[in-house]
Amino acid sequence: MSHGGDIYRNKVNIDFSINLNPLGILPEMKEALIKALERSEEYPDQNQRLVREKIADLEGLDFGNVFAGCGASELIPAIVRSLRPANALIFAPSYTGYERALDGAGVDILYHNTMKESGFDLTMEDTKSITDKTDLVFLCDPINPTGKNIKEDVFNEMIRKANEAGATVILDESFYLLSKGCKGSFRTKSINLLRKYDNLYILRSFTKLFCVPGIRAGVVLGSHEGIREIAKQVPEWNLPVTSEAVISTGYDIMKSGKFLKETLEAVKCGRKYLTKELKGFGFGVYDSDTSFVLFEGPEGLKPKLLEKGILIRECDDYPSLGKGYYRIAVRCKEDNEKLIEAIGECLV
Repeated sequence: MSHGGDIYRNKVNIDFSINLNPLGILPEMKEALIKALERSEEYPDQNQRLVREKIADLEGLDFGNVFAGCGASELIPAIVRSLRPANALIFAPSYTGYERALDGAGVDILYHNTMKESGFDLTMEDTKSITDKTDLVFLCDPINPTGKNIKEDVFNEMIRKANEAGATVILDESFYLLSKGCKGSFRTKSINLLRKYDNLYILRSFTKLFCVPGIRAGVVLGSHEGIREIAKQVPEWNLPVTSEAVISTGYDIMKSGKFLKETLEAVKCGRKYLTKELKGFGFGVYDSDTSFVLFEGPEGLKPKLLEKGILIRECDDYPSLGKGYYRIAVRCKEDNEKLIEAIGECLV
């Protein structure tokens, strides 16, 4: 199972295979992490009280609706183990970590391939794949690897159909706060659904938004009963003091709205430039709403760019994709320009 970020077996100067905030890490986040290291001789709070209370207060939820972990990659398998589903539905192409979590728990995977003609977007037709035999549904908003936000009417129908079928939904919003869909607010539209449906879990990742992939930090929101069961599936003291600092400081930063607006503007400008230049090469580029872009290019592009010290994400391991599909991050203006220049040289 491959992901981006393999800088340990490759000589990489610029990593376009991982999708982080192009603004980089903020000084106040660095300060919070340095301060957190002063607590290295202490055990973390096993109940995560300060973090959970802060999130619950800002999101308009209860303490029991919130649980934190070392990124979505820890929380996804914990949710799956807590639910013990017989099967799970994945809309392909989609994040490969879902498959990994389901395989590890011995869950049968039902793949529903979305249509290339519609840009791999989810449509009303796709909602029909949820039936009374479906136990668990994975939704990713925005979709990874295309970067498109799920249309609101389709999203609502997915949730309604799952509830009608008695299926649980795991909604992965790891890139939502880096996408147009959030409109500059950390309070996402899905929060209101938690009060209506007990079969919904919402996942958030903070490592991407705050550019700290080396420190894993994520949150799951759900029903009181669901959160209690998830907590049983992770080790004691699962939230290190550094991860706690990222989440707590992150919410403090997001409260004003300024940071998210600046982030969305930087992502928009970089995405627009990369999309235009990639189309200029004659590549098939998929419209994105977030900090990465999926495109079809010539086979062998990744190793050619790697010779120039640039790493991109090859997407042939995504279900329903194959050779010649690539995903690139939106980085700062200088890095984006270097990538386009390097691609041009590879095509000569």
